[in-house]
Parts: sequence; C-alpha cells; structure tokens
Amino acid sequence: MEKVNTMEFTKHTNRELADLMQGLMSVKDLKGVRFSLQVTKNINLIKSELEHIEEAAKPSEEFLELAKQVQVIEASDKSVDDKKAEVEKIEKDNAKLVEDRKKQIDEFNNMLEDEIEVSLFKISEKHLPEDITAQQIMSINIIIKE
Repeated sequence: MEKVNTMEFTKHTNRELADLMQGLMSVKDLKGVRFSLQVTKNINLIKSELEHIEEAAKPSEEFLELAKQVQVIEASDKSVDDKKAEVEKIEKDNAKLVEDRKKQIDEFNNMLEDEIEVSLFKISEKHLPEDITAQQIMSINIIIKE
C-alpha cells in the first residue's frame, strides 16, 4: 500500500511558498480524495509558515484611509492633470506616512527572499485529477512526485 503522507524537507524562499499557495488555491476545487487531502494539508502548512509575512505586509489604518482618498480622486470626473495634482498634494502632505509604507513594502520584499526549510506534502502523479491543466500543474510542480 502506498504511503499517502509523503513529506519531504526542502528549502524554499517565502516567495516560492507564496507562489505555491496561489497554485494550491487554483487547484483546491479539483476532485480526488488523495489529491484534495494533500492540497489541504499543504495550504494549512503554508498558511502557518507565512503568517508573519502576511502580518508584515498589512498597511496601517492611516495608510488605508489615505489610499481611500486617492481612490476617490482617481474615480472622479476631474481631468487627469487635476487628479495627478490632488494625489501629489495628498502624498506631499502625508510624506512620512507614504515613506513608512514604502519602507514596509521594502522590508516585506526582503522577507519574501528569506529561505526556510519546510516539509511539504508531496502529491503523486497518479493522484493528479484528470481535469488538471498544464498551467495548474506548473503552479504546484514543486510538490508533485513521480
């Protein structure tokens, strides 16, 4: 009998795990008991591994308010030049807030490049659903075993 919980320790960057998470989300509705089990286990594992990254990426409430103001301006019927001038004024008036957000994004991007060792659940090729596409296979390829 084949062992279903095939796990393998491998090193990946947080970015690779985030990409794998997107791939797993794209296949989570495909049918197949063993396939679905492995997909679910990997989603849960990756969520816990990337929780700190997700927290680090969250903008402050103040920045979200600023972003709403910019969205309102962008959606207005004003001319492109008027919109640009208003957005520039908001950014200038809130330079520290904008700069803090840029630093936060830089730190987040640096965290994405950190490498970690994680034990992912592998999916056997024979357990792949019949209706899986090449695009979907490419998005989860690092957990597919022959």
